[in-house]
Amino acid sequence: MRLGFPMACALSGILVASTFVLAAEPVSESVSSEGTAVLDEQAPQVIAGEIVRSLGAQQAGSLADLAKRFRAEQERYLWISPPLAAFTLRQECGLVVFDAKAFPAEFTRQLVGEMKHDCPLYPLTMTEDPVTREIIFMNSDKREVACIKPEADYNPYWLLEWRYPELYSGLYSAREIRELKAAYDPGRIQITVTLLPADYLEQYAAGVAADEARQVALTPTGRNAVMMRYEGPSVDELQWVGIERQTNGILLTLAYPDAFTNRVDVFTCADLVSSWWDLALDATNVNTSTHWIEWVDTAAVSQSPRFYAAGNADLDSDGDGLADARERFMYHTSPTNSDSDTDGLGDYFEIMTLNTDPNNTKTNKPLVNISYPANESRKVWIP
Repeated sequence: MRLGFPMACALSGILVASTFVLAAEPVSESVSSEGTAVLDEQAPQVIAGEIVRSLGAQQAGSLADLAKRFRAEQERYLWISPPLAAFTLRQECGLVVFDAKAFPAEFTRQLVGEMKHDCPLYPLTMTEDPVTREIIFMNSDKREVACIKPEADYNPYWLLEWRYPELYSGLYSAREIRELKAAYDPGRIQITVTLLPADYLEQYAAGVAADEARQVALTPTGRNAVMMRYEGPSVDELQWVGIERQTNGILLTLAYPDAFTNRVDVFTCADLVSSWWDLALDATNVNTSTHWIEWVDTAAVSQSPRFYAAGNADLDSDGDGLADARERFMYHTSPTNSDSDTDGLGDYFEIMTLNTDPNNTKTNKPLVNISYPANESRKVWIP
């Protein structure tokens, strides 16, 4: 069994995901004479027991418990979130068991849920207000259902100040400090968990274990099956819906709105701090008969971690001939200004013809191509 844990976040038709893939062996699995997997008769009970122990140990008994969970996840993902003011990272962080009776009635009354395994599940999104720094709790309808004041000693710019220790030394102007604070604002992180009432934990665990048993029974050879075709609902924007490690690379599934007919670019990088990306899949047509496409990144065999971004290859807001996604990820130019450095030379002309830096008014800095390792290259400007 292979379990994929994708990180995804959307920005103006652009999506970023990372491949955190965990390989795990099924419990007491064997292969029948027909070539299908057989699960030990006791395995469903074992799986259900593990689910109960794991989720029960992290049960939330108050809004403060959920706030602590949010702070932990916020810190974790703030490290790898691209420092862009307009960027919002939306991260799914799994199931959380909660004692509904211990929470305010006004909070539980406003939760909007769905049923699975005959158990109610309530999606809950947590984010930080960029002005008050309160932690905001929103139901699946994106309506606020509760809020908690920030900790007395909370500093939202701890990461920024760690990365820029001389931030307040006078080296940076007030405008630069404002821009850096906006780029590193933790309010750009949205964490979504799914709440499961504690009274339903054992029933839910039994349902999940039964599904696992059925899946193993129907999977040829059980262990190395190809990821199933995406059969999920339609989406409103580009969305990674599947990431799985294969023997020849990483298999990714990208979903898009039903009416989406533009081409897509896919980018990769191994370092979100520098935020420079390489083009991995160039202006690929989508499948108009479905709302998803699959792609295997064969260059990912020896690289980990590896981050992915997808963008609309035909969206060019400033009409300069450079797609918005490429401007954001590859060139760091403005997607709404065809001359980012306002030197009279357009971004496209500087990048494609002059090989100069489109973000610097001094256009004598050449663009050179450096190969690393053997199979990859990156264009850089010589300072």
